[in-house]
Amino acid sequence: MLAECAAVSDERYAHERARSRVAQGVGPLRIAQELKEKGVAPETVAAALQAQGDNWAERALAVRVKRFGTEAPGDRLERARQARFLQSRGFRYEDIAFAIDTRTT
Repeated sequence: MLAECAAVSDERYAHERARSRVAQGVGPLRIAQELKEKGVAPETVAAALQAQGDNWAERALAVRVKRFGTEAPGDRLERARQARFLQSRGFRYEDIAFAIDTRTT
């Protein structure tokens, strides 16, 4: 009944949930996993993520800078620590590599 009158829409839910999680600093892998766990169809998940844009590397950098500051990590252990943090937030490897290797001042 609710789905018929468009009161409930997987598309609308997926887009709003993705937008909200992006604002919280969450990456595409984690957002996709959360939406799939809620039973949203894979093509709807892909459309919701695509609607958020392609600048995931810049978003990963912003999350790293917010958490760790503007200096790029100096040693291997710090790089690994920051990479694990970004990975836990759901960012892809190439986005993590960009965020860790980029120094902002």
